[in-house]
Amino acid sequence: MDFDGTITEKGSAAPSEKMAKLLIATAKKVPVAFCTGRQLESFKKHGLVELVKYIPKKDLDSVLKNVFLIGENGSIGYFYDTKIHDYKEFYRTKWPDRLIKKEKLMKDLAPKIAKFGEVINVHRVVLVMRAHNELDGITPINLVYERSTEMFKIVQKYLEKLNKNYGKHLHIGDSGIGVILCPANGDKDNGIKKLGQFLKKTRGVKFCKNYRGILVIGDSHHKSGNDYYFLNGKYGTPYTVGENDVKSRYPLQVYNYNKKKLLHSKGTMYLINKYI
Repeated sequence: MDFDGTITEKGSAAPSEKMAKLLIATAKKVPVAFCTGRQLESFKKHGLVELVKYIPKKDLDSVLKNVFLIGENGSIGYFYDTKIHDYKEFYRTKWPDRLIKKEKLMKDLAPKIAKFGEVINVHRVVLVMRAHNELDGITPINLVYERSTEMFKIVQKYLEKLNKNYGKHLHIGDSGIGVILCPANGDKDNGIKKLGQFLKKTRGVKFCKNYRGILVIGDSHHKSGNDYYFLNGKYGTPYTVGENDVKSRYPLQVYNYNKKKLLHSKGTMYLINKYI
């Protein structure tokens, strides 16, 4: 599952109590993975802490061993190691230096996007540009989205000038609260495959080659969204809880029994309760 706008409500940084308890109950039955642009530390601060406070201490290891993080938009995967009671990497994707060094890209883009956001240098692989006043509780969320969109346009223009075939090396995604640049072979679709391979190797879980047995949920499925590759149907069975309509086979949209489209955390909870 994607995190922002999928696990959380639109404009919120953390999941609700109801969502947190549902995720814990789900993790007691099946593996649960969060696939997000966030790095490990941000996931722990805004996501994991909201789960842990509802888990009895005696059950912590048994629950968290079923909670995975596919971080940095699919570029790094983490599993919970019960021996050290913390998360460890099980894969990492390399930055495509052959296109451009990450340090140079950061230096070039920082002044170009300064009106709308800033470059965040805390990620191990990906490059993130965060819109000004992201989720500060004061700035209207629609204004944050507009700033994120403007940054996307600026970055896309820069990359097209750098190399018209940049998409073979880097993917660019607009999460709504910022822009993410990740290796083309380390996007969220790769995260689904890597998780499936890990579960097969360590737990003997069997999947078909496209990993259709993995339920995938996100909200930014449009072409410029950071869930575009996550939800395009290459791997898993993808559903969108985003607001944009779908004009292709995948992702599937979420409707309740009254045929009302369900968005964001409401749609996610509906799917979990339906299938799990």
